[in-house]
Amino acid sequence: MSTRDDLARFAALPIDHEAIGLMEPGVPQEPYFCDPVDREDVGRLGCDGIHFILLPGDERVFCVDPAMGEPGTYVLPVAEDFRQFLSFVLFCGGASPIAQIWWLSRSRFDALLTEDRRTAWPERDAALGAVSAAFGLEAADPYEAVKELQAGFNPTCLRFAAEYYDTLGLEGPEQEEP
Repeated sequence: MSTRDDLARFAALPIDHEAIGLMEPGVPQEPYFCDPVDREDVGRLGCDGIHFILLPGDERVFCVDPAMGEPGTYVLPVAEDFRQFLSFVLFCGGASPIAQIWWLSRSRFDALLTEDRRTAWPERDAALGAVSAAFGLEAADPYEAVKELQAGFNPTCLRFAAEYYDTLGLEGPEQEEP
């Protein structure tokens, strides 16, 4: 099954998607300056504009972080495909820790998970259980896999609208004449 098919199945699950940090899965949202053109929305955390996307012809899931990013880090891959992403969500108890891996050390990541797991949240646990059952997934520790994926990522493959370059005061790529 493809990432897009899995995303559609996930969006249709009768769960509290917000409880695991994936509000409005698959619903298009207003773009941020750092959103690549032609992106497909996966879901959003609901804070600081952080959201997850797919790119055309690519199975990987990317995180867009307009608040903490900088050129080259506003958009970073966080999973090889949607199923892997969901296995990471299962491990973390939600999507938020996955968005933070790019700037966290292993010890800070583990501390974040420990703190998050101290809070009982029945809606979160029910949503995670439903995702695991629906997709037949086990939780998978994302830290090393995400770090490796991001270390090998070349952001020059991303295409941005003119607003990206204007906002950052950067020279944009040459525009073709119509």
